[in-house]
Amino acid sequence: MLTPKQEQYVLRHLSLIDMERVQHSLSKMKELNDGYLKEALFWDAVVSYIKPFSGNRGENQKKGLRISQKGIPAHLKAAHQKIEDIRNKLFAHNDLEHQQPEFGPGTSFTVKGYEKVFCDDLVDPLFELAKVMHNHLMSEMSELKKHVFL
Repeated sequence: MLTPKQEQYVLRHLSLIDMERVQHSLSKMKELNDGYLKEALFWDAVVSYIKPFSGNRGENQKKGLRISQKGIPAHLKAAHQKIEDIRNKLFAHNDLEHQQPEFGPGTSFTVKGYEKVFCDDLVDPLFELAKVMHNHLMSEMSELKKHVFL
């Protein structure tokens, strides 16, 4: 069984992999012209970035095992919140308020949420967030090493 400090260390290690995946997906996305593939890579980057901040489970901590947002710089907090909202309301769940359904005549209706899947204005901030959090996680892991590897 892992100690609580070991759980925190492992979570940070897995989160480093997620932050590297974000950067890789966004870099590949910039090389593409295919809109569908760009959306898929953006979706992957958003989900990979937010996953460590969400409620994960450990052996000791059954709920709420997550990394802290304290490594997010002030100038990127709004972008982080927007990315989290997209993940929670559009990618991971079908919140109807975000989908904005509208009914027309007869049996027609539209949803607008999926028109917002690719948010070009968030690509650069998301890349920067992943880099900053990667560095922050490395620092936290360095500190945790003292308690994990005796």
